[in-house]
Amino acid sequence: MSSVFDAGAAALPSADEPTLDEILADPIVALILRRDGLTAGAVRARLDRERRRLAAHRGAPVLRCAA
Repeated sequence: MSSVFDAGAAALPSADEPTLDEILADPIVALILRRDGLTAGAVRARLDRERRRLAAHRGAPVLRCAA
C-alpha cells in the first residue's frame, strides 16, 4: 500500500482537497478548536510530531495485538 511517507511520494495536495492551511482557516474549524481548547498552532505541532514519528518508524515491523 502506498503512503505519503513513501520515498518519492508527492506531498502536494490534490486539487479537489483542501490544504491544512485552508482547513485550519475555516471559521467553523476555528470555533471547534476554540471550544476544545486548541489552537491551529497546536494542531500543526501535533501533526508535525506524528509525521516525524511515523517517518522514523517507516519500515519497522507492525506489531499486532494478541487475539
